[in-house]
Amino acid sequence: GVSRRFDIDHLVVLVPDISKVEAALGAAGFRVTPVSRHSDAMGTANVCVMLGNSYLEFMGIVADTEANAGWRALLAEGPGVRGVAFASRDIDVTESDLAARGIAGEPVRQFTRATPDGDLRFSVIRIPRGTTPGLQCLYCQQHTADLLWQPHLLQHSNGARRLAAASLRGVEALAPFASDGPDAVALEDGPSAIGVTDLRMPPPAALGALRAAAGIELYRI
Repeated sequence: GVSRRFDIDHLVVLVPDISKVEAALGAAGFRVTPVSRHSDAMGTANVCVMLGNSYLEFMGIVADTEANAGWRALLAEGPGVRGVAFASRDIDVTESDLAARGIAGEPVRQFTRATPDGDLRFSVIRIPRGTTPGLQCLYCQQHTADLLWQPHLLQHSNGARRLAAASLRGVEALAPFASDGPDAVALEDGPSAIGVTDLRMPPPAALGALRAAAGIELYRI
């Protein structure tokens, strides 16, 4: 399939049941962040697996809202990798760059998310869904990276260190966002799968539970 490289802030894996995926990730040897609910307007919640260069956000719908209609439509097609957040080091520069290249992006939006360690702050530019069919894509600048990438959250009993590659449907439409930066991650067109460095492969039962709960395959690079 088509393979390109991208600067990835995180990947969004849509799941039907957050508690099932939390248990499956733990059984597969990942340290998982506590369940975090987004705003009532968003109607979503997540758990995350933090990796050295990126993270995996496993997101579920907890209440049907206008804001999550797009995610619900994608989840109706089944769980799996349904969102890509490209990394932005400066959201205003990203906004200007997209405009200069004639790529439509929604206005910059600022978000906060409360955690026990303090408020996470991040800015995003959403890419209209029609630009990347089957995926919800955005640019994300993390303003509080130290609160997100905490050392203890990077210690996984299965040895996982970095996101190296992933496969998902619809990569061809992402071509305008490709990058050959030093930390770029290879995305390939295909069924949802995540490639992680230094991973000690979990037992088949744990891999099966993760496949059932999150619609993803896991592999070592």
